[in-house]
Amino acid sequence: MLLLHAGIADRRMWHGHIPWFADRGLRAIVPDLPGFGEHVPLPNSPAPWDYAQEVLDELEIERATVVGCSFGGAVAQRLAVIAPDRVGALALISAPAPGIEPSAELTEAWRAEEEALEAGDIDGAVESVLGTWLQGDAPAELRELVAAMQRRAYDLQGPGEHVDHADPIDDELEALKAISAPTVVAAGEYDLPDFLNGARALAETIQRAEHHVIAGAGHLAPLETPDAFRGLLDELLRRA
Repeated sequence: MLLLHAGIADRRMWHGHIPWFADRGLRAIVPDLPGFGEHVPLPNSPAPWDYAQEVLDELEIERATVVGCSFGGAVAQRLAVIAPDRVGALALISAPAPGIEPSAELTEAWRAEEEALEAGDIDGAVESVLGTWLQGDAPAELRELVAAMQRRAYDLQGPGEHVDHADPIDDELEALKAISAPTVVAAGEYDLPDFLNGARALAETIQRAEHHVIAGAGHLAPLETPDAFRGLLDELLRRA
């Protein structure tokens, strides 16, 4: 199981699930993508989807079930296109659908975060992220974890130039028709419309995809509703 974290997180978002995988005899691989957690980015850092393939190569894993949440779901889509033989099954949780214009709500959230960063207000940027991506009644420990992971990403990525990697699907939804692995696509019922609508679009495009709305979840179902998330994985593994 290759688990790819959200862009407001790092590999720590998966730690609570590792015993569950182990109980099922599954090996959980939880890398920090470049620029997150303990992975300090370099000027020549690979694209995240290329890095994910490098992780499989280094561990001599020919084929894995790939799970991606949010940004990690975008990475997983691209890995499934560039290396289809490496992806035995695919789970996309609150993943962005390529080519879909962001809503006014999402655009405003990005603007607020960017303005805070440009003003050097890291605390304000973190609060903006928490307000956008967590539900208002999220438990304190979840808010603290996401805040810590986001601060770490700000520390690592910093201001200045960032490498733009060529997109192997050219941000085209139709490119995902090439994915043939059993797939589950889901978003939380309280997620932004971008991701609820995006999940439907992904499920309609990917050949063997099944669509779900996760009751009680927002954008980070693996952290908000872990049992429901694991139930989706159980279903996917039966199909793989």
